[in-house]
Amino acid sequence: LKLPVWKNKTKEWFKRYSTPLILATLAAIISATIIKILTGNNIIAGILATWIDNITFYGYIYIKDLKKNKKEGSRITNISKQLRNMIVEFGPAEYLDSFLIRPFYLSLFPYLIDNYQIAILLGSICAEITYFIPVVIFYEIRKKNF
Repeated sequence: LKLPVWKNKTKEWFKRYSTPLILATLAAIISATIIKILTGNNIIAGILATWIDNITFYGYIYIKDLKKNKKEGSRITNISKQLRNMIVEFGPAEYLDSFLIRPFYLSLFPYLIDNYQIAILLGSICAEITYFIPVVIFYEIRKKNF
């Protein structure tokens, strides 16, 4: 792809993913901190923060896409299409992210960095790097095929 195409794509990806990513990261930091205080356990905090991150991120995108496409067919058809689109776009990356990569980083970094919130933030950033590469690829595939 030529540079102008990449520039437009980058803007599109940023617009699609930046707000839910920021909200999900904040939710992960806050929830991990609370869970860590309550349980004293980095692993439990990392796993539960991963799921809270997911609910925030996917909930935002699902609702936004549902509103954007609500005039396309019946309500059931629209909900079904949105679920299909999300599975295609996020499924492969999410499987690894939720069950392996993100809990690992969110559990490990607090052992390496004294400031818990910074540790969760850096763990989240590392997880995002490995997560968004396949997400963007499958997003483009989904747009072409559906």
